[in-house]
Amino acid sequence: MSWMARGLRGGVLTTRYPLHPDEMPDSYRGAFQSIASANQEQERGAAVCLSGAIFPGADRATIDRARCFQCGQCAREVPEAFQTSPAFELAVVQAGAEAARERLHARSRAFGRSVHLRHVDAGSDGSEEQELAAIFNPFYDANRLGIFLTATPRHADVLIVTGVVTKPMRQPLLRTFEAMPEPKTVVALGTSACSGGIFAGSATVIGPVSSVLPVDVMIPGAPPAPLSILHGLWVALGHVLARETTA
Repeated sequence: MSWMARGLRGGVLTTRYPLHPDEMPDSYRGAFQSIASANQEQERGAAVCLSGAIFPGADRATIDRARCFQCGQCAREVPEAFQTSPAFELAVVQAGAEAARERLHARSRAFGRSVHLRHVDAGSDGSEEQELAAIFNPFYDANRLGIFLTATPRHADVLIVTGVVTKPMRQPLLRTFEAMPEPKTVVALGTSACSGGIFAGSATVIGPVSSVLPVDVMIPGAPPAPLSILHGLWVALGHVLARETTA
């Protein structure tokens, strides 16, 4: 009875995102942005970037969102050139955002009111899997949006791949993709899946997911927060526009 009373006092705690706005705490390291600064300061930021995601420019540096894993080192070392914000909507598309949205939205109409996800771990450290599992807990409750997990690729609409693709996982990943019915969408979840991250170039890996499969949407982060994953899935369904791959 005490648990029932506690639930009645607390009311509905499930987030209403993405149907209604939500936000992360101010301390959350989300989207990183470059500030107009001298080239020397930009180069200092690029030198301390652990993922090689910063490229100095004429006025401000360019940050490759697919490579950035939100460590915050650039903002700590060179705050006059780089800053962070709690923005969590980090999903990007490799093609033009508007064209990709139209393509994804047209494809998602075939899914009806429910979408089934098939997840494949191609070589992750396990952190992305924890955040992906969290979107199905009572607070995020992805099922309310008609998003479900499936154990078989033959019932899947969206393939979510975590981790850099290791050599032993290339064939299983291809077989999973080939077993999915048309139309199908591929989402790379996590910085390693998006760009290879710090594992790119290793002798034991092939590379990012895009080196094996045609990727529609990338959700960077190491790992991305559950709200970031919900945003990325909403982008994959063509409901909202994605960010550009660079900032």
